[in-house]
Amino acid sequence: MIVNNEKISKYLQEYHEGKISMGKGIGVPQMDEIIRFKPQEFTIINGLDNVGKTVTMLWYYLCLSYKHNLKWCIYSGENQPGQLVRQMIQWITGKRLSELKLSEVFRYELKIKQWFTFVENDFYKSTELFKVFEDGDYNGCLIDPYTGMNRDYTHAANYDFLNESRDFCNRTGKSLYVNTHVVSESARRTYPAGHEFENYPFPPSKSSSEGGQPFGNRCDGFLTIHRLVGHPTMKYKTLLFSRKVKDTETGGSVSDINTPVELDFNSGLGFTINGQNPLNSTVKDDLELPELTVNEDFESSVDDMYNDKDDLPY
Repeated sequence: MIVNNEKISKYLQEYHEGKISMGKGIGVPQMDEIIRFKPQEFTIINGLDNVGKTVTMLWYYLCLSYKHNLKWCIYSGENQPGQLVRQMIQWITGKRLSELKLSEVFRYELKIKQWFTFVENDFYKSTELFKVFEDGDYNGCLIDPYTGMNRDYTHAANYDFLNESRDFCNRTGKSLYVNTHVVSESARRTYPAGHEFENYPFPPSKSSSEGGQPFGNRCDGFLTIHRLVGHPTMKYKTLLFSRKVKDTETGGSVSDINTPVELDFNSGLGFTINGQNPLNSTVKDDLELPELTVNEDFESSVDDMYNDKDDLPY
């Protein structure tokens, strides 16, 4: 179809008048400088195993929800929803779940349910997930991980998925995030001799995602999440790199390769960045909690929602 020229004229006028909206931030300058939430954008995330890709992105989404009331649909095939909700309750309250009254736990659970919807852990085709995402009232959606779907493992199949993802964002106006694993060569790469992190795993590049450079080519934004899992002190730090920002005029930028944003694990009670926690006043000042009603059909969950073993990251 030919583009309607009125759309072009409207954009030019709004840009000239300074009416193009900036992407949404979380109120932490170091984060907001490199990453902004924007409608209709397709973002790829990569990282080695066990570095906390899921946890980091959920924390970021929760910050956006708290600040801007955004709603999310999450498919996380390698994690139990109850465990993820438990972590979000701890981030909001700054307390271990065991330190809260059970009535408080359920009230915060209801609040999180207003922002987050979880897809059952199953083996889905991409078209099935896109249908779920499209049918709900969501601002953003997460596929976690790409390798957890029912798909063909070919170069052509990768491009089919990337094109489907691009089309989904364009049609619906919703934003899509996809967590990807990395190739074996990237997992073997270490910091060079003489570096302060010598012999520890080196952060992967865009082309290190399984499927290669096409994942960097077809997206609007690309993030790398990294952690030095075996390091005595850095194992508590999550390093966030912004590798690609297609539209910098509405916010966001590519990170300096040597200065990623450092997110401190904070004992599992909500990441801090330079000591700042964008959720640390949530309970005391701002969060309006829904009224709690008794659930007579409650049964213990098999996904271990109330397990408080958070001494180490992820």
